[in-house]
Amino acid sequence: MTILSHAETRPIALPPAVPTDYVFGASDTNDILGAEDVHAVVTLKVAMTRDMLAAAFDLAMRGSYDENIDELPVEEIRHRVELSLHMESPWDLMRDGASFSDLLYDRSVAELIRSEYRAIDRAYPHMAPKENT
Repeated sequence: MTILSHAETRPIALPPAVPTDYVFGASDTNDILGAEDVHAVVTLKVAMTRDMLAAAFDLAMRGSYDENIDELPVEEIRHRVELSLHMESPWDLMRDGASFSDLLYDRSVAELIRSEYRAIDRAYPHMAPKENT
């Protein structure tokens, strides 16, 4: 991933952006901004690999593993990925995503990681792989 100025960008084929209803700072009653005067809502689009999405979802799921990941609604999966993007930099998620699939070889967490990948494939099906991972 590189940072390019607007003049240096070149068109590449990207999947369509996934819409969201979540607005950090205003969507939940517990959000920091709560009753404060919101001056702007800024939209950020981040191109993410499947492994980055899975790493982001995994970070957001910490402490919530009493839930059945295979039963989470698509909207909730996307909400949790977006929450991770609010808390982590895309650079950190790129780094974490680079080795995330290695966890599939760790028997102690492999089934959990497979369920997280299945969740990502449901929530972001555009380029989901055809094999079972």
